[in-house]
Amino acid sequence: MESKKQSRIEIYSVENDKLLKTIDDQIVVNELFSTYNWEEKSELSDDLIPEYQLLVYQEKTMLWGQDPDKDREYELIATITTFLDSSYIEEVISSDVVKNMKIPEYAMTFYYIMPDKIMETLHEQLEE
Repeated sequence: MESKKQSRIEIYSVENDKLLKTIDDQIVVNELFSTYNWEEKSELSDDLIPEYQLLVYQEKTMLWGQDPDKDREYELIATITTFLDSSYIEEVISSDVVKNMKIPEYAMTFYYIMPDKIMETLHEQLEE
């Protein structure tokens, strides 16, 4: 049985597309993406100003015959945009997640209000 896949998050400034931080501590990654209490929204307000873009990567699935002790490549599974002075986010699931099927981006885009605790954790990570 395969162990849980490792994930990492790269956080970029939307303003200048600069990589601000890479998070690969699985406890922090899990804390940031504990989605059970995210409130889904049907759309976002047009006046929100994008602040950060989080690229969420996960290890590729181990295939038969691969050495489980060797490092595996990561694949982009989602892009999340946060907004200045807001708990709203936009999540776009990567089309690579759905194999053998082409799904338009609008069908893979979701909007949420993040709990305050998760937003605090994100900002704490950026201040370190």
